[in-house]
Amino acid sequence: MSEKRITQSLLLPDLKFIKESHTSKSRTFHCEKTSEFEVCPKCATPSSSIYDHRYVVPRDENLRGKLITLKIKKRRFRCKNEQCNKVFTEPVNGIIKGFRTTQRFRSYIRHLCSKYMSLKEVRYKVKCSNSTIYKAFYSQLDLENRKQQYCWPKTLGIDEHSFNRNVGKRDRNRREFVSVFIDYNNKRMREVVLGKSIWDLKNSRIADIEGRENVKNVITDLSPTYRSFVEDFFPNARIIADKFHVVKLMHPLLNQLRRETVEMYQLNRNRGNPVNKLIYKYHRKLRWEQRRVMKKFLSLSEDLNEVYQYQQRLYTVYKVRGYNRAKRLLYKLLDDMAYSKNKRVLSYRNTLRKWAQQILNYFSTGGLNNGRTEGYNCKAKLIQRCAYGFRSFTNYRLKLLYHCR
Repeated sequence: MSEKRITQSLLLPDLKFIKESHTSKSRTFHCEKTSEFEVCPKCATPSSSIYDHRYVVPRDENLRGKLITLKIKKRRFRCKNEQCNKVFTEPVNGIIKGFRTTQRFRSYIRHLCSKYMSLKEVRYKVKCSNSTIYKAFYSQLDLENRKQQYCWPKTLGIDEHSFNRNVGKRDRNRREFVSVFIDYNNKRMREVVLGKSIWDLKNSRIADIEGRENVKNVITDLSPTYRSFVEDFFPNARIIADKFHVVKLMHPLLNQLRRETVEMYQLNRNRGNPVNKLIYKYHRKLRWEQRRVMKKFLSLSEDLNEVYQYQQRLYTVYKVRGYNRAKRLLYKLLDDMAYSKNKRVLSYRNTLRKWAQQILNYFSTGGLNNGRTEGYNCKAKLIQRCAYGFRSFTNYRLKLLYHCR
């Protein structure tokens, strides 16, 4: 390979190729920097007075399975400013001061860490220590995430998931939560915050993001904390209650009454019992024989039949089209639930009444829901399992934002 081609394709832009030495497993490129002068980092005075020379040998990205190192002959200059008179070493673009690796090599480590399952496999590939891989990987993630900084989007999804630190026995039972902010317009995760209280959210990184007035729609579950936070933090936002969390609101009571009925009449308790799944489905989607089975089963318990009918009517609210029609059905359902003698049903009615406007916003926004947010939550849990837990939330945030960008 010619000297000009090596300089253009393999070396850093400031370096000039001198010679090459190689073994069976590695190649070393001897090079030097050519410039007429350098600028003193202390007083910014140009200097061309060479004091002495030093050699540095940083690692570079592997080439065809061989380890690549650059043996650079660096010049040391003396500042011409008499008040400064400092001796400094010339910098090289692509190598951070004090580092023994190039930025290209650290970017190569980031690529391998994203490709392989564990850092142990990366260590065998690049032949360097675990600490070097660890530091290079997360510093590169931080650099990549900084490139994605922008203002708040028009539509956001907010949700939380558990974050279990890989800590000692004392804090093993301590459960923490992480709040995620999903950008629906750009289809990526915008920010991750440790905690889910209003104080945790307001005193986090999201306070530095500009353009809060740009947010028009926020999709969230039935969490009073998130609702209070959104009303205060995003002044122009319209809150949409997630359809999935509204529909499954009565499922715990429905499941409890189903179990009580099965135990009372000594019915089939196995998982293969079709009633276990049919009771949660929309009745209009059931076949004729399935409807007959459900009608016979519901006749065994009046309380179960009552809750089931309310659940089906809640399904019907989401099946209609138009804001006004959904509003009439929802408020008719709330009026009928007020006559129930079941305290749990009255509690569900109170929850639906408090979230009535947020539920109806679903119909005025074209059916926005938290499906994308739940998908990123699933990916976050997968990242935790693959890493066997994280000790540092900072590293978890960087990795999560990188893989969900």
